[in-house]
Amino acid sequence: MGASTTPLIALGEVRTCLVPTSATLHRAEASELLSLVPGRRVLWRQRPGTLAVSPATPVGVDCELLLTGAAPARVVGTVASRAIVVGGRMLQSSVRTQVVRVDERRRQTWSHYLSRAGVTELISKVGDRADACDGLADGYLNGVPTPDTLDLASIGERLLARLRTDASLDQRAPMQTSTTRLRWTARVGGAAAPDMAFCLDDESVRSAAITVRSEKDLDAAQRFCEDLAAHDWLLTIGDAAIEEADRFPPSSDEEAELLGAVLKHLAHLWMPGAHAPPQLRALWKDLQTDPGFSRQWTALIGQVRDRLRVMQSEHSRKARVSSTNW
Repeated sequence: MGASTTPLIALGEVRTCLVPTSATLHRAEASELLSLVPGRRVLWRQRPGTLAVSPATPVGVDCELLLTGAAPARVVGTVASRAIVVGGRMLQSSVRTQVVRVDERRRQTWSHYLSRAGVTELISKVGDRADACDGLADGYLNGVPTPDTLDLASIGERLLARLRTDASLDQRAPMQTSTTRLRWTARVGGAAAPDMAFCLDDESVRSAAITVRSEKDLDAAQRFCEDLAAHDWLLTIGDAAIEEADRFPPSSDEEAELLGAVLKHLAHLWMPGAHAPPQLRALWKDLQTDPGFSRQWTALIGQVRDRLRVMQSEHSRKARVSSTNW
């Protein structure tokens, strides 16, 4: 069997949506939903906010990776997929794989790959480490996929669709929301790390290129990206709710119901960095400075509360007028 060297890069994707159920999932419900592997327990964290993480399951792949400036590289191995419930309200599918070189560039038996969940081995020859990392990161985030390309998006979407249609969920979510995707890469950069470039690609897709200090921090990058994706989703859904509320007549019941749902079901979930790995929490400090995640959330929730107060005041005024006229 080919012995692997230090991973070149980790590639991943996180999809985030609202749990399609009317009630908040508590520990028993979340554990039941995330019991993807019989006999393996769901990890649970109670404070400062609840977090449930399923065991990882391997998905076998034999495909190509886009490599900027070179021909696609063949990889064989597995993608590790898991699911997360944040605060009993947010549901995530999270998939990732570490790309490694091997001494023997030939295909092994599947038992070899299945014993190393979340690792794909390069069969093709690539350039030196720095060029290979650059090419793989850019190819994954900016390349044009083909049918032969590693498709983390489909793996993550299948898992999320399976969870969203689970029979234990009543499909009566308190508000209509969209799903966001965060694609990420992580590579080892030494003492200068951690560092990150974060980009909003379009209305629902985001990209993050992360540099960590050491190989052991590559797994931490996945947990950081899950935390980042959850808070980016909250901002996205909050903005969308305000935009949708503007479509209704001022002070209407529909506007009040939509904005009220943001306060009741989402506002308390804002805790950036609370579940992020300690070695990568410095990345949250940068995000708080530019673009200023918490400033945007504070302004958003402030606007929601102000509009609800105005509606309440308007309804009280109309009630007094009606009473006086009578």
